[in-house]
Amino acid sequence: MVKVMIVDDEALVRIGLKSMVDWEIHGFQLVGEANNGQRALDLFRESKPDLVITDLKMPVMDGLELIRHLKELDAKCRIIVLSSYDDFVLVKEAMKLGLVYN
Repeated sequence: MVKVMIVDDEALVRIGLKSMVDWEIHGFQLVGEANNGQRALDLFRESKPDLVITDLKMPVMDGLELIRHLKELDAKCRIIVLSSYDDFVLVKEAMKLGLVYN
Protein backbone atom coordinates (compact mmCIF):
# COMPACT_ATOMS: atom_id res chain seq x y z
CA MET A 1 0.00 0.00 0.00
CA VAL A 2 1.12 3.53 -0.79
CA LYS A 3 0.99 5.66 2.37
CA VAL A 4 -0.61 9.09 1.84
CA MET A 5 -0.72 12.27 3.95
CA ILE A 6 -3.04 15.21 3.22
CA VAL A 7 -1.95 18.74 4.18
CA ASP A 8 -4.29 21.73 3.87
CA ASP A 9 -5.31 24.46 6.27
CA GLU A 10 -8.94 24.21 5.15
CA ALA A 11 -10.79 21.43 6.95
CA LEU A 12 -13.35 21.09 4.15
CA VAL A 13 -10.61 20.42 1.61
CA ARG A 14 -9.10 17.72 3.82
CA ILE A 15 -12.52 16.15 4.40
CA GLY A 16 -13.30 16.30 0.69
CA LEU A 17 -10.05 14.66 -0.33
CA LYS A 18 -10.50 11.91 2.23
CA SER A 19 -14.10 11.18 1.29
CA MET A 20 -14.15 11.59 -2.50
CA VAL A 21 -11.77 8.71 -3.20
CA ASP A 22 -11.98 5.11 -2.03
CA TRP A 23 -8.30 5.19 -1.17
CA GLU A 24 -7.85 1.59 -0.05
CA ILE A 25 -9.47 0.05 -3.11
CA HIS A 26 -6.83 1.85 -5.21
CA GLY A 27 -3.93 0.70 -3.04
CA PHE A 28 -3.53 3.80 -0.85
CA GLN A 29 -3.57 4.10 2.93
CA LEU A 30 -4.25 7.49 4.54
CA VAL A 31 -1.69 7.79 7.32
CA GLY A 32 -2.27 11.35 8.43
CA GLU A 33 -3.53 14.83 7.83
CA ALA A 34 -2.31 18.23 8.92
CA ASN A 35 -3.53 21.80 8.81
CA ASN A 36 -0.11 23.41 8.38
CA GLY A 37 3.37 22.54 7.18
CA GLN A 38 4.94 22.27 10.62
CA ARG A 39 2.37 19.74 11.81
CA ALA A 40 2.80 17.89 8.51
CA LEU A 41 6.56 17.73 9.00
CA ASP A 42 6.09 16.26 12.48
CA LEU A 43 3.62 13.68 11.13
CA PHE A 44 5.91 12.89 8.20
CA ARG A 45 8.69 11.91 10.57
CA GLU A 46 6.30 9.57 12.40
CA SER A 47 4.39 7.97 9.52
CA LYS A 48 6.90 8.15 6.61
CA PRO A 49 4.30 8.55 3.82
CA ASP A 50 5.16 7.75 0.22
CA LEU A 51 2.92 10.55 -1.08
CA VAL A 52 2.10 13.97 0.36
CA ILE A 53 -0.77 16.02 -1.04
CA THR A 54 -0.28 19.61 0.09
CA ASP A 55 -1.61 23.10 -0.27
CA LEU A 56 0.90 25.91 -0.74
CA LYS A 57 -0.68 28.73 1.25
CA MET A 58 -0.91 27.73 4.92
CA PRO A 59 -0.16 29.28 8.29
CA VAL A 60 2.86 28.43 10.49
CA MET A 61 4.82 26.80 7.63
CA ASP A 62 3.72 27.14 4.01
CA GLY A 63 3.78 24.37 1.43
CA LEU A 64 7.02 25.53 -0.21
CA GLU A 65 8.93 25.33 3.04
CA LEU A 66 7.34 21.97 3.75
CA ILE A 67 8.46 20.70 0.32
CA ARG A 68 12.03 21.84 1.00
CA HIS A 69 12.08 19.90 4.28
CA LEU A 70 10.46 16.81 2.76
CA LYS A 71 13.03 16.71 -0.04
CA GLU A 72 15.83 16.81 2.56
CA LEU A 73 14.26 14.04 4.63
CA ASP A 74 13.20 11.70 1.83
CA ALA A 75 14.03 12.42 -1.80
CA LYS A 76 11.81 9.50 -2.93
CA CYS A 77 8.61 10.89 -1.40
CA ARG A 78 6.18 12.02 -4.10
CA ILE A 79 4.42 15.36 -3.61
CA ILE A 80 1.22 16.62 -5.18
CA VAL A 81 0.53 20.34 -4.84
CA LEU A 82 -2.99 21.73 -4.57
CA SER A 83 -3.19 25.27 -5.82
CA SER A 84 -5.40 27.77 -7.56
CA TYR A 85 -4.49 29.82 -10.61
CA ASP A 86 -3.85 32.81 -8.31
CA ASP A 87 -0.96 30.87 -6.77
CA PHE A 88 0.97 30.48 -10.04
CA VAL A 89 4.06 32.21 -8.64
CA LEU A 90 4.08 29.70 -5.79
CA VAL A 91 3.53 26.81 -8.20
CA LYS A 92 6.49 28.03 -10.27
CA GLU A 93 8.62 28.05 -7.13
CA ALA A 94 7.44 24.52 -6.30
CA MET A 95 8.54 23.43 -9.78
CA LYS A 96 11.99 24.85 -9.11
CA LEU A 97 12.10 22.51 -6.10
CA GLY A 98 11.65 19.58 -8.45
CA LEU A 99 7.89 19.18 -8.66
CA VAL A 100 6.50 18.30 -12.06
CA TYR A 101 3.54 20.02 -13.71
CA ASN A 102 0.99 17.76 -15.41
